[in-house]
Amino acid sequence: MKIVFNLLGTGLGNNGGSKTLIRSAETLQELGEEVYISCQSSSCTWWKINVPVIKRIIPCDILIATGHGSVKSTLDYKQSKLKLWYVRAHENWRADDGRLMKAYRSLRCIANSKWIRDWLATFNIDCELVYPGIDFECYFNSGVSRKNIMGGLQHRHKRKRPQDCLKVHQMSKYPMLMLNRDISTGDFAQLSNFYNRIKVWMSPSENEGLQNVPIEAALCGCGLVLTDHFMGGTVDYAQHEETCLVYPARNLPAAAECVDRLMKDEELRIRLNKNAVEAIRSNIGDRRHNMKKFIEFQYRY
Repeated sequence: MKIVFNLLGTGLGNNGGSKTLIRSAETLQELGEEVYISCQSSSCTWWKINVPVIKRIIPCDILIATGHGSVKSTLDYKQSKLKLWYVRAHENWRADDGRLMKAYRSLRCIANSKWIRDWLATFNIDCELVYPGIDFECYFNSGVSRKNIMGGLQHRHKRKRPQDCLKVHQMSKYPMLMLNRDISTGDFAQLSNFYNRIKVWMSPSENEGLQNVPIEAALCGCGLVLTDHFMGGTVDYAQHEETCLVYPARNLPAAAECVDRLMKDEELRIRLNKNAVEAIRSNIGDRRHNMKKFIEFQYRY
């Protein structure tokens, strides 16, 4: 079966979203499918891409729009048996809600996170849930003792709210390391070593699909402090006092209390981390298992 991931109007870069699409395409190829990434521009240098990258759409069995920017070209292309939109976030930084709702209704949607599926259902938009899956073998928890260091994501997009991490760092007085500030790499071993230096990871982001970074941090042993914002990208495994500590969105004093609590209570941090990893494995699963679901769509529709 021939599958094309359509990135026309979006593109590839050195970021988690591109990594997920590349690894998903490669996994489908490993499963025996003929897979292409259609992309006119790529600034991705972190990973070798082991599937063909082409500058146009070609006749295929499944054509997958990967963002709002590739919906129109997916709709316009006539030589595809099945057209899907893999919705990985509510892209209100690219288009207003009216245009996005119209686009959601124009294609068969697949969500990469539970909140997207459930939220679209409130607008009577049918959407199935297919996780991208996790490359569990790429991350490790060294098990060594950790200093009281908090971690967070530096990002140019305000919706990620990196300023909240900085403010909690200032309030709590704990040293902080930030992804994209103190390290910027696609090398899994280097990323794992980075996460293993951190005791508590904070995620205040307010517009994600399934957010990669807290999952990676958890797999490397970090305790998680997560916003309760419904678009935070963590509802698929986040359960307060069971897998993480959850604070009310933008309530930074509460977030600082959660960070401090996990720093001081090692038994709690280890218990929550163990439960988080188990929830990620059972609720989301590995990439190979999830990519088989894309293949099933060909036979269902």
